[in-house]
Order: sequence, then structure tokens, then C-alpha cells
Amino acid sequence: MDGTSTTSQLVACEAERASSGIRFELATPAHDASLRRLLRDNPMSGSISVSLEREPSFFAAVALEGPNHQTIVGFEGDRFVGAGSISERQRFVNGQPMRVGYLGGLRLDKSFRGRFSWIRQGYEQFHKLHSAGGPPIYLTSIVADNLPARRFLEKGLRGMPTYRHLGDFVTLIIGHRSRLFRSSLAARHHVYAKGFRIMQGSNELRSDLLELLDRHNRAYQFAPAWSAAEIDCDKFSVVCSSDGAPVACAALWDQRTIKQSVVRGYSGHLLWSRHLINAAATCVGMPRLPRVGTPISYAFVSHMAAHADQPEFAECLIALLQEMACARGIDYLTFGLDSCDPRLAHLRKVFHPREYVSRIYAVYWEDGAVFAQSLDSRVLGPEVAIL
Repeated sequence: MDGTSTTSQLVACEAERASSGIRFELATPAHDASLRRLLRDNPMSGSISVSLEREPSFFAAVALEGPNHQTIVGFEGDRFVGAGSISERQRFVNGQPMRVGYLGGLRLDKSFRGRFSWIRQGYEQFHKLHSAGGPPIYLTSIVADNLPARRFLEKGLRGMPTYRHLGDFVTLIIGHRSRLFRSSLAARHHVYAKGFRIMQGSNELRSDLLELLDRHNRAYQFAPAWSAAEIDCDKFSVVCSSDGAPVACAALWDQRTIKQSVVRGYSGHLLWSRHLINAAATCVGMPRLPRVGTPISYAFVSHMAAHADQPEFAECLIALLQEMACARGIDYLTFGLDSCDPRLAHLRKVFHPREYVSRIYAVYWEDGAVFAQSLDSRVLGPEVAIL
């Protein structure tokens, strides 16, 4: 995607105006405060409403999604009413690295929800960015219980891109509890008993880690093709064979200084039973439900490479990263897997996490339809830390 030519095109036009008075612009740093306010005031709906905030800089946070990032902002008159972002990065598709787009940060002010003509015009702007040289296919995720968004995007309405549901993605939220440390000891014993050893990441292992991640991620659809610059070796825990070669790895990625998830409300049975649930959670060592308005103190388990046939490696690595997180005052670890991933059942049994489910979509316009049909059925592997 040629961001320079697209920017020039949009800026030259100043703003796209519709007969309804809606206009769109390419976001600049001057929009930063309005973008952050839009995220803060319009949480994602569900049984737990969460605002995905980007403090103190919207643009610093969304840069994690990938290069060539662009955000469109929408106005009605002088009122800031919505935004959406488009970016791209190298991901593995059918086992080969290629440019894949990402549609994210789609937010509409709550007073404008149901204004479908506004949303369609926003997607027209996305299409213009795509037509300037975008990749053939895009990735996006929608929380499974966000039914209004799902119904609208899955309808296949005229003028909208196709949203093809590829599968469900389970995000695990693992909290502190004493059994976790017992699990860590047991997992380490299992790893050592098989002749492997555990090491802290180091710069000497950079090329080996990059090769391991490349080989592992090829087996997963839409897994990132990491670059050497995205490997922070000091954050890694590594399982090595007896000769020192890495066979599994994972990293702790703390993004709290630029990205926050803030609980904004509970609905249904959680609204009246949260205190009871928290009392029970304390007794059994499960994560508690935070107070409304409280940022969730969490970090990501990222850059995971652990073979599906050896889930105890994933268990060991997550437990080691949990110890690291605890030392840094982090309450939760977050990690995502395809609902069909063989490792999921083992990790559920060991860690008893809280979970939420998202739907993963391949998104494409007409020029990407043929390519979209070529997607094979391998397990999904997007990195939750950059969604």
C-alpha cells in the first residue's frame, strides 16, 4: 500500500463530503485527543464492557499493528463521530509469507450506532486506500457476543467488502494463584525429565529464535512472519535441546504504557453476582472481575512457538512468564488460540483461565475473492498482542 500517494490523494481533496454532511479525513496527530476520547467513551459491548484505550498516544499504540498504518476519521459537521484503521504486515498464508492487511479500531460514537449509511461511506474510504495498492486480503476480529456488528458485517451488503468467517479465536486470561507456581515446578520437571533444559533468551539466540518462529508459524494461518527487529530476546523464555538448540519459546510483551483495557460495565448475571463470583474466585484461585473503571493489569504471552504435540512446553513457558509478570506487578497474562488448536484443552485444564471468544474473518473486496478461495484449512494463528 503506497501510504504517501494515498495521503496526497486524500489531503488534496481535503475531505470527502456526502450529501448527508458526513465527511472523512485521513487522521493526523491533530486528531489524537479525539481518537483517544472516542475509544474511551465507546466501549466494546458484551457481558463485560471493555474500552480498548490508547493512552497517552493513539498513534504510538496503533503502530504495533503493522507498518503503513492509516486511520480514517469521520465527522458530521464539526462533530467527531467515528474512526477506523487499516494496516498491513507480513503473515503466513498457506505456509508462505505475504502482505496481509488488518482492519481494526473500528469505532462509531454510540449516538450514531445504527447509522448504516455512515458505516458504508466509511468503508468506501477503506476501499480507496485498498485500491491504492493494498494487499489482496485483510484480517479482522470481532468479539463473538457483539451481535449487532456481526449481523451487519456478515450480511454481504452492496458496497461492503466480504466478511468470511474463518473460525473462532479464544483469548485466555490467566491470573495469579498459588497452584500456578506448583504448575511451573511440575512443568519444568516434565521438561527436564525428557532431556530438555530451560534458558533465558539472549542476543546469541536471536537468529535461532527467529528461525524457530518462522518454522513454527508456517503451520498456522495468518501467523505473523516476525522480523529480527521484533525479537526482544531478553523477554523470552526458551526450551532447548541438550545441544542448546531452541525447540520452543515464548515472550512476555507488556504494552500497558501505550495500550489499556478498562472495564466499563457488566451486564446480565455478572452485574449482580460479581461480588459473589469474586469471593468464589479468591477461594479457588481464579482471576477476579475488576471494578468498573479499573484498567486490567495484564501483559501478553507473545511469540509463542510450542508444538501442538507437546503442550507441556507451552504450559512450562506460560508458567515461567507468569513468574516474570508477577515480579513486575502484572496481574494477568493474555494468550490467544484457535478454538480448534489441540493445545487449548491442555492449557484450560492446567490454568483454569477466564476466556472470551472472538470471530476471525478474512475480509476482501472483489479483486481478492479468487485469492480468498485458496485459503486452506490449517489452524488459525494470529498474534493476539497485535490484534
